[in-house]
Amino acid sequence: MYVVLKTPKMLEFLKKIFKSEEREVKKAAEIKLQYLEEWIGEQAKPLTEDIQYKIEEIFMRVSEELQRARFNLEVLENAKLQNPNIPFKAKQYMEGNRKAYIRAINSFLGHMEINNKDYFYLMDFCKLFDELIDDLNKGTLRSYTILQEFFANETGKIAENLKNFYELFNELRSVLNSEKIVAVNNARQKAKSLSGKTRQKINFDVDFKNSEASLKLADEEKNSVMAEITAFSKSDAHNNFLDLTEEKKNKERAFYESQSQILQGFSVLERPLRKYSHVAFEHEEIVLDYLKQPIETLVNDKEMRIVEVLKSMEKLLNENQVQVDEKKKEKSLEEIRKLSKEFLEQFTKKYYSFKSEIEEIDNKIKATGVPEKFREFNKQLEDINLRIEKNNLEFEKLKNDVARINNSIESLKSEIESDVKEIFGEEVRIIF
Repeated sequence: MYVVLKTPKMLEFLKKIFKSEEREVKKAAEIKLQYLEEWIGEQAKPLTEDIQYKIEEIFMRVSEELQRARFNLEVLENAKLQNPNIPFKAKQYMEGNRKAYIRAINSFLGHMEINNKDYFYLMDFCKLFDELIDDLNKGTLRSYTILQEFFANETGKIAENLKNFYELFNELRSVLNSEKIVAVNNARQKAKSLSGKTRQKINFDVDFKNSEASLKLADEEKNSVMAEITAFSKSDAHNNFLDLTEEKKNKERAFYESQSQILQGFSVLERPLRKYSHVAFEHEEIVLDYLKQPIETLVNDKEMRIVEVLKSMEKLLNENQVQVDEKKKEKSLEEIRKLSKEFLEQFTKKYYSFKSEIEEIDNKIKATGVPEKFREFNKQLEDINLRIEKNNLEFEKLKNDVARINNSIESLKSEIESDVKEIFGEEVRIIF
């Protein structure tokens, strides 16, 4: 009898061995996606070989039945009427039914002669047979009933063929609908779908990276233009532009103060002038022009006809021939005195001087190139902002597409790994 001394070192050693073995047992086999479908097929070979053997055996019997059906159809096609003494119309009707019946059976047999034992194609055989029987039951069955009256033996043989096909295809369904074989084929289909989705993901990833790069490039362009604007804003040309703009504002402000005196004067005189124009018809047109556009009319009044109008109206006001209240009369006379010939001539000179100075400043401003430069900057920013907006929409869409395809891939990958474990009892990890 031997006694094993369990020293601490030995226990530690044994723990390591068992842990190592445990790790080896739990470690999942890694399978590259490109070989996954083939691997599932190899794993399923013992099962599929047995299924294939059964299918071959069934199809051998199907082939034999097929030959018998072909022979029986040929016999039916060439068969003579049991009773040739029937009306011509009845004979035509019978011949039409015979051709329709033979055509329907021939179509089905033709599909069966295609040598393809793929799982899904075999299931198509079963569907084709069901469709044939359905067609016969719905419409062609009447042809079969009529044909029996004329060709009882021949149609009975074909009916026997169809009955035998029905039994053979039920056997085939039973084999093909085996839970294991269905699971294997579903797993292979999922593997094929997973391959397709990973290829799709590559395209999405490329488009997403391109979109991201375009967005980054547009942002960089915008930052570059903004930096250029900042630098240009500190340039001598821009500083000169600001000085000229300020000078223009000051001149406009000074001129508008003088202009407001003219406008205010004619505003006060509006009512008296309208009444005056009703009395002095010869001045009616010039009066209405001044009331409508005082400044423009004054600077174009080369003969200063307004001075004569104001003097004449002053006289009529003093003689009370222009009917206004006393307060309005005094105010009007005061404004007429302000709008003297000298004042109006001085304003006219100031107007033309102002226009000349403003035109000169505008030319200088244009010569700086600043307004044109800022128009270019604005156009650049407008184009870039539109591109950024478009890129953002595309980027978000692709981002969602990538997330959706990634989730779909992960979900399908987990499904396949789970299916493989359930079918073959083996844990696998799919790698891309």
